[in-house]
Amino acid sequence: MNVLDILFLAILGIGIVANFLSIPGNFIILFDSFWYGLVNGYDRFSTAFLLTLLIVALAIEFLEYLIIAFGARRFGASKLGCVAAVVGGIIGSISGFCFSPVMGAIVGGFLGVIIGTFGIEILRGKNVRESFHATLGAILGRVGGLTVKVIGTMAMAVMVLTHLTW
Repeated sequence: MNVLDILFLAILGIGIVANFLSIPGNFIILFDSFWYGLVNGYDRFSTAFLLTLLIVALAIEFLEYLIIAFGARRFGASKLGCVAAVVGGIIGSISGFCFSPVMGAIVGGFLGVIIGTFGIEILRGKNVRESFHATLGAILGRVGGLTVKVIGTMAMAVMVLTHLTW
């Protein structure tokens, strides 16, 4: 095992941990694998394998946001409230990351979901109780989405590791 292999494995581990910090670790693993394939002349990772990783990474992201919207909708949010939950979560994570890369992304993501859902539901004429209930669904969706994202990213790491031949 050489220095590039060790660096590759370290970044792979960072990709897994990143999801717990509300950072898209699935794309870190994708870019790490692409970089590693590029450095090794694609001897270890074929283009088809990297495309498969890209599809899995995109599916994980889509599923995360779909679960947020599903949670909000299941608890009574309007369609616009579901969109606000997803967009609020994205904007909150990005803006929170700018203030504090670790805790800011987590707190910002949750605050974005809360503000987005609650704000839209109030503006649409729901009372505070109904708006809070829809927001609770969005929060549960956020937790569920992050859980699916962590599991999916770990599955990507397993795919990469089992694909390698040292």
